[in-house]
Amino acid sequence: MAVVNAMSNGQSLTVCVYLGYYGDISIGTPPQTFSVIFDTGSSDVWVVSANCSPDPFCKHHRRFHRQASSSYVDIDSDNNKDNRDEDGDEDEDKNEDEDDDEDDEDDDEGDKEEDTYEVQYGSGYVRAHVGRDTLQVAGLELTDQVIGDATVLSHEFMNTPFDGIFGLGLADLSSSSHLPPFYAMMDLQLLDDPVFAIHTEMERGEIDFGGVDRSRFQGDLIYADLIHSGYWMIQTDNIAFGEAVFEDRKAIVDSGSTLIIATPADAEEFHARIPGAQNNGDTTWSIPCQTVPLLEPLVFNINNTPLIIRPENYILAPITKSSVMCISGISGQPLDMSDTWILGGVFMRQYYTVSTRFRWVMAQSSLFLFLSLGI
Repeated sequence: MAVVNAMSNGQSLTVCVYLGYYGDISIGTPPQTFSVIFDTGSSDVWVVSANCSPDPFCKHHRRFHRQASSSYVDIDSDNNKDNRDEDGDEDEDKNEDEDDDEDDEDDDEGDKEEDTYEVQYGSGYVRAHVGRDTLQVAGLELTDQVIGDATVLSHEFMNTPFDGIFGLGLADLSSSSHLPPFYAMMDLQLLDDPVFAIHTEMERGEIDFGGVDRSRFQGDLIYADLIHSGYWMIQTDNIAFGEAVFEDRKAIVDSGSTLIIATPADAEEFHARIPGAQNNGDTTWSIPCQTVPLLEPLVFNINNTPLIIRPENYILAPITKSSVMCISGISGQPLDMSDTWILGGVFMRQYYTVSTRFRWVMAQSSLFLFLSLGI
């Protein structure tokens, strides 16, 4: 089995702990290189466009010049070609009456609207023009991959060290209504096995496409079936923090999120059990650093198996070097789905995660969790 590292030339992913894990891909012919977040919580691939606005939000990023790529195909042009092939003889079009011409104009306007899409993230949004081009990642070449070049960025992306997002979510989550790159890898038979595996640490990480690196975990694999067609979502038995037990909670594994994100009510109940915990008013919490050794572990019970996050791992650094307050790795945000937690970097640094088209699997990093698309 060949295991492909997520970075070209066999290098590990570069990491910025507060912004996510990011590494390089290239798009186009000749290749144009970009740093992207590898995000299991979204399903679209986009990079900043040469036509991006407003400029203050775009100018610090590498930008994709689609006109400079000989392999780029505009989705609108591709659709028009397909329509011509289906229509057959062009002479028939010339005999259409004026009403039909007006209908055609309406269809053209619809096509123009469809060649862009918007993605709303937990923090920020983009609007992207959509086309097809050759995409290279980890030595794999995906021909005719649907990609977006973002023409509009929100201010949250202004000074980020990455130029786009590489969505590793499931097909139903795609804002462009096209298959995500993991599906393309499988359809093009580029992978030995239909899996990708993520290993992260505080300052580095890696993704393996097509196999599992068994040196990254120990013990048995833990399997969990998926319960959603868009997110890598599983059902927990419960989530426990001392005497506080959160029953019937769902969980989404999201490499694009830094923290563990609970519902506001659950985050309130969790931090109520920590003396001196303070709500920072921005969905995050802080706690007295001196209490960390006294705290209980946070336990995710999945398929009768406890997945344990110890306090030194779910409580992060002090707010400032001289601060006596530390940032909690559990935040509270309203989500579209009730009773759902997001398992971001705070969780994923402790558990090696493997995603397949059929299931999700985990193991402790050197522990293992396995997700599968068994829906």
